[in-house]
Amino acid sequence: MSTKMGIEVGGQNRSMYKVAKKVVLVIGIQSALVLPAFADESCCVDWSKLNLSPQQTQQVQQLETQWQQDYSQIKPAIADEQRKLQRLLESHNADPVELMAVQQSLTRKKEQLNQAATANYLRKRQVLNENQQHQLEQMIRQRIIAKQKEMHPNMQSNDMPGRLQNLMQRVLQTNPPDKP
Repeated sequence: MSTKMGIEVGGQNRSMYKVAKKVVLVIGIQSALVLPAFADESCCVDWSKLNLSPQQTQQVQQLETQWQQDYSQIKPAIADEQRKLQRLLESHNADPVELMAVQQSLTRKKEQLNQAATANYLRKRQVLNENQQHQLEQMIRQRIIAKQKEMHPNMQSNDMPGRLQNLMQRVLQTNPPDKP
């Protein structure tokens, strides 16, 4: 065990660190990978760069097929709700109760898609070994940075978007990783 700033870092703290790190990563995934899924159906992770075994490749492909099925069921309903909401917003005599109901329905459907995407990602991640998971984290960080630069070209960030970077720093300060 090592100490840092007088705080003992043991197995339990390392475990908490790993869990917190994964939570931050999932938040980043949702902001950088899941939400853009509404705009296009292409995958943001190149799984072939992870040197998957044939069994892992098959499992990831099965999970990707499941995701495509989930996406193709939920996405049209979201598009319908968005069109309904747009029509209601453009109408001068739209019923406010109906407008709120459509907005809530749209929000539920988007959340359903976000949950399906996150669950699918986590199942894919379980297929990977520790080294591959680390490579995946790096790929996702790079994707988050690229997406953030695309959305905000004048923003200057060394690693990650502002709030996500601050959250990751707080997690690291609270539960520093063990140094070998």
